[in-house]
Amino acid sequence: MDTVITISRQFGSGGRLIGKLLAQKLNIPFYDKEIIVKAAENSGFAKEFIADNEQKHSGFASYAIPTSAWGGISWSNLDNFEAKIYAAEANAIERLAKQGACVIVGRCADHVLKDKVKCLNVFVFADDEERIKRVIDVYGDATDRKKAQKLLRDKDKSRARHYRYYTDAEWGDAANYDLCVNSAVFGIDKCVEMLAAAYLAFDKK
Repeated sequence: MDTVITISRQFGSGGRLIGKLLAQKLNIPFYDKEIIVKAAENSGFAKEFIADNEQKHSGFASYAIPTSAWGGISWSNLDNFEAKIYAAEANAIERLAKQGACVIVGRCADHVLKDKVKCLNVFVFADDEERIKRVIDVYGDATDRKKAQKLLRDKDKSRARHYRYYTDAEWGDAANYDLCVNSAVFGIDKCVEMLAAAYLAFDKK
């Protein structure tokens, strides 16, 4: 099985957990923060710096990097460190994906891997009430409803801006994915089951 599963997700939807459990169920590697480590090894940036800046945009970059440039990108031709971080992560994603089947969370992996490896591209979403509950009770990233709502808006806005900037496509638009699943309706475990079944069927195509 060589299919790579990419998972994009709304903040608070449980998409990362779904991806991790899915990888365990399928017995394939799971990559999220590991991509930061790999990108740091090949970019010269500290992994903490990458983690803090991977979805920030200073406004200085004047272009998106074409997908065809990943293999031999020249750092000196990039306008700013955000573009360098993105390119380093993209190179790490491509290298990991070419090692075989795996689950990759976020970082525009669906776009990075387009036409390079066989991908099942997934988007995980949920209603605001469920996401607010998860942000407060599970993630512990906010202490009350008002703070949780702001965090949802800020995180989703950042992900959408980052995705649009580097892919020229709309984050969360169903047309950009093979499957969109509502974790609030089905629950985490059922989403994992459905995606595992979809993966097995897709991989046989």
